[in-house]
Amino acid sequence: MVASLGAFAAPASAVGPDQYGGYDTEVYTAGCQSGAGHVVDRHRPADHLAIDAGNAAAFYRCKPTAGGAMEQQERVHCAPGASFDWTRGLCGPARTVPEMGTKLTAGRAELSSPSVSAAKVTGLNATLVRDRDNGPQDAIWNATITFKDGAGKVLCVARTDTAGRASCDAERPQSAVGAVLGGYTAEYAGNGSVNGKFNTVAPATARGAVL
Repeated sequence: MVASLGAFAAPASAVGPDQYGGYDTEVYTAGCQSGAGHVVDRHRPADHLAIDAGNAAAFYRCKPTAGGAMEQQERVHCAPGASFDWTRGLCGPARTVPEMGTKLTAGRAELSSPSVSAAKVTGLNATLVRDRDNGPQDAIWNATITFKDGAGKVLCVARTDTAGRASCDAERPQSAVGAVLGGYTAEYAGNGSVNGKFNTVAPATARGAVL
């Protein structure tokens, strides 16, 4: 299934030969490119790829639209036992694919005036990016972020947008307000849960405050 994406962040990698005459294959972390001013090469219709933050054994192939100013995504699965190698832009043996480091930061959320039965926590949020020693940090799109209270109970779950940001609200019973006021944890489990063994995008956690 092909679906268009919104804003685009910087590429994660641009290395390795592709199937179009030896050009470099660009691998992105924030989905397929789109937006005014972006020019695609019609002679290389699939030379842009994007990681799948939820499945190490899959990736997205980016294709130009009819107008040529945007790209659409097509999800592709690797063969059994293989994972998408984001450093080379192709599928390879799962054990040989390096893990991309990640960094997760959590912001502040707010606790509304508690009612008799429940209190609402608004603005739980976290941002997931690729963690690199040098160069820009790239937003990671479509990653599942789980928000938990101080007692480890799930508050809500959300997916990151093309800026790497996920946010949601949650209601807690009056008896659990203390656990919320102690702050919350945001968790990204990595993308190896499908095959149960190998992440190609590393897990990350962060602590956020509730005011």
